[in-house]
Amino acid sequence: MNYKLLVVLIFLSIIIKAQDTLNQTDVAGKKQGHWIKYDDNKKKLYEGTFLNDIPVGKFTYFYDTGIPWAMSVFSKNGKVNYVKHFGAGGKLTGEGKYVDEKKDSLWRFYDDDEKLLSEEFYIDGIKNGRAKVYYVNGKVCEDKMWKNGKLNGLSKKYFESGEIKHSCNYVDDKVEGKVVYYQALGKVLAEGAYKNDLKTGKWTFYNEDGTVKRVDVYVNGKKTGVDKDIITKEQEDAEREKYKDYKIEDPSQENYSPH
Repeated sequence: MNYKLLVVLIFLSIIIKAQDTLNQTDVAGKKQGHWIKYDDNKKKLYEGTFLNDIPVGKFTYFYDTGIPWAMSVFSKNGKVNYVKHFGAGGKLTGEGKYVDEKKDSLWRFYDDDEKLLSEEFYIDGIKNGRAKVYYVNGKVCEDKMWKNGKLNGLSKKYFESGEIKHSCNYVDDKVEGKVVYYQALGKVLAEGAYKNDLKTGKWTFYNEDGTVKRVDVYVNGKKTGVDKDIITKEQEDAEREKYKDYKIEDPSQENYSPH
């Protein structure tokens, strides 16, 4: 027999054998061994290995372009899953762990350049613990605490230089207690208190040299008076414009960006 023909026949037999062992189920209908799942258009959906219908080891999931959108490694009888998520361009967008299909422990998320954008901790699929948002330069933009899916505890936001921008405290997703805003060089810009997510009591605003500019009084979030230096409507509008960048925002909201 021609040697080249023999090589071809051996190669074809290997392919046929591999196909015979692909996408197999046992007599009970459970997936066993190596599987490649395709959609109706013959495009690959996922590839991985099953044991008694349970995913084991590495699994890869694909966009219809053929680029992976997730790579997972299963362990502990399929209950634990370490996963990396990718964008349509193939770049890493997030990574973390699932336990019983729920987010668990530390999760990291990345921007379009695969630079760290945020870190969050989960327990049983719910945010618990410290969460940080980062600037492109790697410095912390926001640092907050979560408990049972709600903001609880000290929250801080920073300028891109690393200097603190504001600090406040949350109780069950609502701002409660003292709030302080800072100038870029660390001097206090404004300070006051919140109660049930609304400004309350005296709020003091400072000049750049640290002297008091004025003191406003709030009741249930509404300004009821000015203790010092009565200002015009035009001045008040200018102040509001100046402080608009200090609004307390939640980085977990859709489309939020610290830039």
